[in-house]
Amino acid sequence: MDPTQEEIKAKQDILQKEIIDKNYDKTDFINFCLSKKENGDDLNSWTLDELKLIIQNFQEIQNKKKEQINQNKDVNQEIDKNQINKIENFNNESQLKNFNEEIINCRKLEKTKLNDNNITVTLKNPKENNEGLLSNNYVTYEVITEPFKWSVQRRYSDFDSLRRLLIKFYPGYNVPPLPNKKMGNRRFDADFILKRMKFLELFISSVVMNESFKASEFLVAFLSYEDRNKFEAKFKEFHSTNPSIYVEDYKTLDGKVIVSHDVSNEKYFKTVNKYFRLQTQIFDNINYYLKQFYNNINEAANNLEETQKHFELMHLLNTKVLMKQTITKTYEELGAFCKYWRRILIKQNDMFKNHFKDFFKFVNLEGKSYINLIDRREELLNNYTSQLQKVTSKKEKLYLTGDVTKFELNQDDRDIDKERLVRDKVYAFEKMCYKDTKSLKMNNDILGYANKMNIEQLKLMMNEYCIRYIRNFKKFDENFYTTINDMIGTWTNMETFVQSIYAQQQMDAAMEQAKMSPS
Repeated sequence: MDPTQEEIKAKQDILQKEIIDKNYDKTDFINFCLSKKENGDDLNSWTLDELKLIIQNFQEIQNKKKEQINQNKDVNQEIDKNQINKIENFNNESQLKNFNEEIINCRKLEKTKLNDNNITVTLKNPKENNEGLLSNNYVTYEVITEPFKWSVQRRYSDFDSLRRLLIKFYPGYNVPPLPNKKMGNRRFDADFILKRMKFLELFISSVVMNESFKASEFLVAFLSYEDRNKFEAKFKEFHSTNPSIYVEDYKTLDGKVIVSHDVSNEKYFKTVNKYFRLQTQIFDNINYYLKQFYNNINEAANNLEETQKHFELMHLLNTKVLMKQTITKTYEELGAFCKYWRRILIKQNDMFKNHFKDFFKFVNLEGKSYINLIDRREELLNNYTSQLQKVTSKKEKLYLTGDVTKFELNQDDRDIDKERLVRDKVYAFEKMCYKDTKSLKMNNDILGYANKMNIEQLKLMMNEYCIRYIRNFKKFDENFYTTINDMIGTWTNMETFVQSIYAQQQMDAAMEQAKMSPS
């Protein structure tokens, strides 16, 4: 064995011993390596000493996280309850009607063949494409759109590109989330590929529920363009186009946008903000413990497999030494019982993973996506407030000079009453600093649009939540019911065997007693 092979073997041994055997999450470790080095998911990019150090750092961080969660568990729950009690009711229709709304005419979206159709998009047949070494490899998925029977091949980066276009051309909309992009070499694991495919299907299914998104050319191209070169060229064209910053140039299905302004309703937005941030904290904890539960069931299934093997060895051993048939048969039945029980656990855990662990993880991602929408509105508010203060301060200084020639008026506006400018401050503030005022008005409209869209998107998201929750748990209920029957059947078989053994034992005892009794 040459030195290079020895070093690779040493690296693999330390990874097995320190990461896998100690039950650290492999994906978390790969992502940690990627955060330290661009090609950190390549074993050859690390020397043995570097690998030992990165493992030590990773373990220290993970152990601190776990210790903190365990230490603060009860405290966090109490804090969460106190914070939740402070959240005021924001789902109040009468409160929402208090918004001061204004309708602005804008550009109209041209409907596509996706509109006014019940679209269903499914993903299947994931395929690993080996066009190069390591990072050049990628996975494609077959994306099928009904009722048009479109079938195209798309990779993760295509979905990411579509999402960036939706965010770019649909400001104010809550665009569905995508799973984390950095997953290291695990992206080629069969289980991970299936999980990613399911998340991508959830993403695109949520997108096609939105009639505005369905009117976009790039969504049609994403779903229908089979030719790869044509698809990439079209998306490159879309990305090179910059949308207008004026609300009047936004595109909607009815050619109108609604802007909302009401200082008193800032309380509403603050409450929504608190709600989603608290929800994210709670879901982070839920997902952590669901993951622990899933891993524990997997470990139990593995333990049952090992127990099964040992019962089978006991059965073989007792057969070889011609032990009593009752003992031999018992070990055989116990081995079969562990085998069937393990199968049921694996089946139940897969359903648990799909309908609880992964389901709530995606719901949590959606909540974080909406938080980004809230953050963008907050940023618009802060920018507008700061700009308003600067423009107002500038107008105050100019007005105090009394020099109309310095008021920065619109030279094309022939109807300005210059004498009135001096004696009417309100009128003067409307006319002076024309360019600054126009820019301020534009940002005010954008903020008002964000205000309205925050509310509309929240209502839409809550409605979709309800639909998805019902569908998900209905499907879980239907599937889980069959495993309960399987479990009952397994226990019944074991009970039948035990009763038959007990009956045989009683019969044997009676026969022995009869032999020993005097005639």
